[in-house]
Amino acid sequence: MMTKQRQNECIVLFGGALVLVFTFALNITQGETSINFAAILNAFFDTQKNLTTDIILGFRLPRAIMGCIAGGALAVSGALTQSILRNPIVSPGLLGIHAGSFLFIVLAVIFAPFLMADHPFLVSISGGLCAVLLVGLIAGGRSAPPLRMLLSGLLVGMSLNGLTEALLILHEEQSRQIIGWNAGSLRQNGWDNLQLVWPWITVSLLLALLMAHQLDVARLGNDAARGLGQKTRLVSGIVFALILILNGITIAVTGPIGFVGLVVPHLVKQAGIRRHAIILPACILWGGSLLLAADTLTYQLGSLTDTPPVGAVTAMIGAPFLLWLVLHQSHGDHGVILNEGQTSRFSLPRITYAPLWLIAVFILSLIILLLIAGLAWVGGYSLSVSQLLQAFHGAKGSIAERIVWNIRLPRLCNALLVGAGFALAGTLFQAVLRNPLADSGVVGVSGGAAAASLLLLALVPAAPPYAIGLSALCGGLCAGGAVYAMAWHLGLSAGRLSIIGISVAALCGAFTQILLIQSRFTGNPLIWLIGSPYGTSWSTTSLLAVTLVVAFPCVWLLAERIGLLCLNDQSAHGLGLDVNTTRLLAGGIGIAVASLCVSCTGPIGYVGLIAPHMARLLVGHLTRPNLLLAPLIGAALVGAADCLARVIIAPAELPTGAVIAMIGAPYLLYLTRRSLKA
Repeated sequence: MMTKQRQNECIVLFGGALVLVFTFALNITQGETSINFAAILNAFFDTQKNLTTDIILGFRLPRAIMGCIAGGALAVSGALTQSILRNPIVSPGLLGIHAGSFLFIVLAVIFAPFLMADHPFLVSISGGLCAVLLVGLIAGGRSAPPLRMLLSGLLVGMSLNGLTEALLILHEEQSRQIIGWNAGSLRQNGWDNLQLVWPWITVSLLLALLMAHQLDVARLGNDAARGLGQKTRLVSGIVFALILILNGITIAVTGPIGFVGLVVPHLVKQAGIRRHAIILPACILWGGSLLLAADTLTYQLGSLTDTPPVGAVTAMIGAPFLLWLVLHQSHGDHGVILNEGQTSRFSLPRITYAPLWLIAVFILSLIILLLIAGLAWVGGYSLSVSQLLQAFHGAKGSIAERIVWNIRLPRLCNALLVGAGFALAGTLFQAVLRNPLADSGVVGVSGGAAAASLLLLALVPAAPPYAIGLSALCGGLCAGGAVYAMAWHLGLSAGRLSIIGISVAALCGAFTQILLIQSRFTGNPLIWLIGSPYGTSWSTTSLLAVTLVVAFPCVWLLAERIGLLCLNDQSAHGLGLDVNTTRLLAGGIGIAVASLCVSCTGPIGYVGLIAPHMARLLVGHLTRPNLLLAPLIGAALVGAADCLARVIIAPAELPTGAVIAMIGAPYLLYLTRRSLKA
């Protein structure tokens, strides 16, 4: 008699096969015009070629088959990742593999087209490998806690995506063919790509199936696996190679499509499947079904020329699923996700014991030097010191006066104030989440503010700065409020806030991708999305100045209570602190400051991560010195990055956010090395 387990396995496999057949047929019917099933069947037996037959056999059939292959490959790679890392909340996309592969593809398209023409898979796999190595270095290896692994992958992905977008902006002509493809697309012009892809993916999937028993053993843990005679390093190496191959080949053809590798393995396991001999084939069936369903949905949301990217649709499906995992983590075996003991921090010694006032004076001196250099020499027209002085004290209406007061000074002031604002918000978020890898991007605030600002600009292209600021504030507050509300439902904790924030950020990112494709903007929104004070004015400067003048005294008054958040909740409660209220107040101020900064220059990443760390290296972990020093460091960082952005490739300029990312990634590696040594 068939056991309950066997019945579940049969239902999952046969059900997956039926759903795959249905979504496959439905996908072929969709396009610029719908084609009924009868016409599709006739196309396979039609000896006289006509337009409908050509469309079905030359475009839609290869698209649907690619969806099956790509969906299965992404789902299996997600199952392999979760099993080998024994981490239920990771997937290749969340580990930065997709971002690394796409960056290398863009580099090859721009600088070495022959590599992309001859060895596209090797280029894509190499990028994924570099991303995995970066995440491993930052997180601390395979044994890193799940939350830290996830945040490390998110930060690496943000960095690599920022560099990719900067390259796309600077080399728009060379990379025009992949700008719209960077969020994922199943469109196929013929069978050429399929002929290249299917042997590699088929062999990789077969090898993964042959590894099913080793994966069952590896899930028990390294010690248990070694006790059963498994060569854990060899198995891990083979599995990671399969993960990189499956993702690299898929991304080289379809672009980065996220969340399939997170959603499908969990759905299969939720059905009670535990053996990898069943999990992997079930992932192939349900992964293809999910991706085909998402692709079919895109044609209901737009026409052939402006359909939302399939990657945005899978993100809109996958992000709520990640939220569901968090909201139900207290049931079953998902409690490991949010173990409070896993909220890690970098243990670093101070590098100086100079008094606070001396460090502050030194940084202020650097900021003044940056102002002088930026006003005089950074730009297409250099000014002498005498011209600079005349611009401040006379020569009304002169070229120097117009350059200084109308262009350079408001831009530099915006860069300095935005840097201070992001750094202050980052300090608050790291305290609230008790996590050194947190900033406004992690809790979804930057994504919500950016999406709301872009929505306003799509509806009202000539919206004034105060309206954009108000829109960004509403977006940031909605995103941050949603994160806090969902986390509050289960008890406000650092782990829940982090993972719910990542989910909300993914949803906002998917909405932003749809806006970018289906709306027309007067400028290039990619520049703003990476972050740049280009084109800012005195009105945005006033908005930022008022924001900081109001926010900083409030934070200063809360400093002692914020400092107690570094303790665990029980200890803080024992000292009389209302932890939830303090988190709410500090987080609310951080959300407001970060949102208004995003409205002025776009979501400049890494500042809120780097500046608080540098402050702690200089003055230790005392709260008030950090709250004073981190904004100064943030101002100096963004000011210097903006000057470099206009100098590195003059007369063109890089987005400031891209320069910050170039600084941030090496700094994270340095921070990790010091932490491990400490």
